[in-house]
Amino acid sequence: MEEKSRILKKVNSDQSRPVLFNESFGGSENQFRLLLKNLPDESFKDINLILNNANHDLIEKDKINVLWMHHFVNQKEAQNLGSKDFVDKLDYVVFNSNWNFEKFVYQFKIPESKSVVIKNAIEKINFEEKPKDKINLIYHTTPWRGLKFLLEVFKNLNRPDVELNICSSIKIYGKKFDDAFSKKYEKIFEECKNTKNANYLGFVENSNIIKLLKKTHIFSFPSVWPETSCISAIESMAAGCEVVSTNLGAIYETCAPFAKLIGFNRNFDEMQNKFKSALLSSIDNFWSSENQKKMELQRKTINLLYSWERRSIEWKNFFDEARDFTKR
Repeated sequence: MEEKSRILKKVNSDQSRPVLFNESFGGSENQFRLLLKNLPDESFKDINLILNNANHDLIEKDKINVLWMHHFVNQKEAQNLGSKDFVDKLDYVVFNSNWNFEKFVYQFKIPESKSVVIKNAIEKINFEEKPKDKINLIYHTTPWRGLKFLLEVFKNLNRPDVELNICSSIKIYGKKFDDAFSKKYEKIFEECKNTKNANYLGFVENSNIIKLLKKTHIFSFPSVWPETSCISAIESMAAGCEVVSTNLGAIYETCAPFAKLIGFNRNFDEMQNKFKSALLSSIDNFWSSENQKKMELQRKTINLLYSWERRSIEWKNFFDEARDFTKR
């Protein structure tokens, strides 16, 4: 495990990240851990794998430098990709979606010869029959991605047969991040606690999120943040939940053709009405035979396309080819 230990030690010691890796269990940090879990140690030989941080100090001259970028182009840690000097030091940039790749290439003129798209992956989620006495909604991501918007819609549903589980906290990114930003979200979390038929669960470990998803019917996610992939949506679809969201960012690429998506609109009143209509339609039609056929196809497709069994082969082949190219 010498190579994996080297890579893990380096990412754990990176103090320039806004979130400390060993304290954070966000999507990209968990993807990094799962990659280490699913690939053999020898796959990482000669590889310097950098997570989400375009920092000159993380470059290693004697290694193949691979930046794995999950961030959006406007985030601080990505800005050095606008520096030709930094990009020249990189061998490759791996993006988690075609949408994200296109944004970075357009914004920073990164050479396509250095750009690779390898999508995110999840561990297989076994299906369980969902309860039929009510419809369970879930919101399981950070608050700034659409929680306030969702609460406004949910309060106006007037559906006593519908419950909303809210798994949202900034503690997911560790103490450093929580200490810096927790006060900003105290009000919205308090509002969650006081909303009828809503259950505010705060920070929930991913294994328990999966258990909740198996009992959930709809991932209600009015995304107002440009997702570069959306692992929450992938896990929801794999567990047999219908996704109701917006088409902002890479959501369409990740969720089509299964999700119910509305057009993102900065006129939030208008978008709120459209999202409410889409959500009510999903609630009312969830148990229809046509929708259940779609849900079955969705589960099978997503568990196949986003499996680590499939993705680990892509990563292994990429690292092998990178080493072969360097030796030429």
